[in-house]
Amino acid sequence: MGKLAVNELRTWFLRNVLEAAERQLGAPAVASLRGRLPPRLAAHASLERLRASAALDCVPLHEGEEVLLSVDSFLGDGTGKLLENIGLDLAARVLSQDGSVARSGDLAGTVARLQAFLEHPFVGVPLLFELHRNPTGFSLVVGVSGHSRATRAIRHLTIGAIIAAERFAREVGAENLKLSAESTADRSSIHARYLSLEQPVAPEQPPPSRRAKVVRAPAASLSAEVERILRSTAPPRPVEEESQPPESMTVRVANAVPVRGPASKR
Repeated sequence: MGKLAVNELRTWFLRNVLEAAERQLGAPAVASLRGRLPPRLAAHASLERLRASAALDCVPLHEGEEVLLSVDSFLGDGTGKLLENIGLDLAARVLSQDGSVARSGDLAGTVARLQAFLEHPFVGVPLLFELHRNPTGFSLVVGVSGHSRATRAIRHLTIGAIIAAERFAREVGAENLKLSAESTADRSSIHARYLSLEQPVAPEQPPPSRRAKVVRAPAASLSAEVERILRSTAPPRPVEEESQPPESMTVRVANAVPVRGPASKR
């Protein structure tokens, strides 16, 4: 009968994670983790023991994933933020040590080259890593087959690695990088949005005015209106009629007593 495959996690990876946590939180915080773990896991959280291990040493994957999540829950706030910061720290060290990994101006290409960094710690179980570009950036599916807890841990570590990749690729700027993720069992989908779709910009319409609109009549209509107004008014009297005195005035003059001259002397 063939030997059953054993799923494991390399001890040097646990050491790197705890050392990154120590750089961020201090040695006392990391040392306190051992006292909060059950005995079967406490040995895997000892930096002294991990530093003394050989390069090929491993721990069972189900125990290693518990240690990773315990780092986040006991030393962080349990939301995965601490593991994201640790992933950023570790990926930044890889990118700074190997200049061929980062691709200037190509975030998706840089993330694709971090696949080996993310999958190498796992032994006996492949890491699912599927990256697809899209018009707004890319989507990345990661997961550890049959291990939902390990998938949860690698999801947060991968988000941190993407942020580190952006800093080295310098394609869009950290303020323009939007990351979202969701998990289903042993698969996590991470969506990176940083490119804007080129869409025609509609011309800006002026705000509606509250003032009454003045409708200007066409020139022909305006002339017709003026002519109508002139016709509606009474026409002026002829000049010759105005030169004759009114009838009432003529009557008064005719009935008037003529003025006599001065009386003659008798």
